[in-house]
Amino acid sequence: MDYFRLKQTYYTGEYKQALKEIESLPVDDTTLFYKGLTLITLSKYETLTSSSTEHNDLIESMDLYSKFIKDKKLIKDLESKIELSSSKPFQLFLLASAKAINREFDESLNICVAGIDGDETLGVPELLLLAIEVSLLNDQPSVAKTMYDNYTNNFGDQINSENELILNLAESYIKFVTHKDTTTSNFYYFEELAQSFPTWLTQLSLLNLHLQQKNVIEAEQIISTLESDYYSKEQKDLAAIYYPNLLTAKIILSSMKAKYDNINDLREELKKVDPNNSYIKEHDQLNLKFDEVVAKYSSL
Repeated sequence: MDYFRLKQTYYTGEYKQALKEIESLPVDDTTLFYKGLTLITLSKYETLTSSSTEHNDLIESMDLYSKFIKDKKLIKDLESKIELSSSKPFQLFLLASAKAINREFDESLNICVAGIDGDETLGVPELLLLAIEVSLLNDQPSVAKTMYDNYTNNFGDQINSENELILNLAESYIKFVTHKDTTTSNFYYFEELAQSFPTWLTQLSLLNLHLQQKNVIEAEQIISTLESDYYSKEQKDLAAIYYPNLLTAKIILSSMKAKYDNINDLREELKKVDPNNSYIKEHDQLNLKFDEVVAKYSSL
């Protein structure tokens, strides 16, 4: 079965098209997995259906994952359902993703590794991508690079086009964090994606590359594009999903331009729309540490 077009649309943020691709394919673990994640991303998930009972475990796991997304305390239900020793990679992905969302990065990575090293092959590239994302979030780029190299060295001759797409994305994340090929191949990779698949996701990815290089004018142009009617009004559902990411990018850009009053306004807006945003949490933690230092030396 060829899942290339399905995975291509999903990973470039063409979620509605991804759902159309799924409808043209048989119901199996792969299509159910991507359908579930796509519907959850669009806040339209209810449940998944299959005429075969062999998919029940994945469907039940996806149901629990959907509930967890709405209430992070429900991770215990996922933990009870998904066992490391007997669950398939797609199920382990859901548990590892939930752990990462709760910032339990070490546990998340351990779950990914258990699935990658297991006997099942279906869903392993997706688990590897997640493991690399988690390692990078946990400030472990060397771990991410080692996992990527080990997989490509061991299974390079078995990688088909649909999984090569996933591995290319994983490699690009590693290069972004390690500042490798910033102005050459990695930049061209994201630029081509944004041109070929002009979605919120690809535009934001290219925006991050420009911010990394301090390309103020180019970053401003992409922000203007995303605030145009085509993106902000005609794609309201996606605009709502990615608005916190856009605000974070605008904060970084304002910092580059030394527009500090604007930064405060943007931070307040980000707190309103996404109070649990990682940028907000890290900023508040830095402020708390700074206040502690000031209090310490003020008392001397």
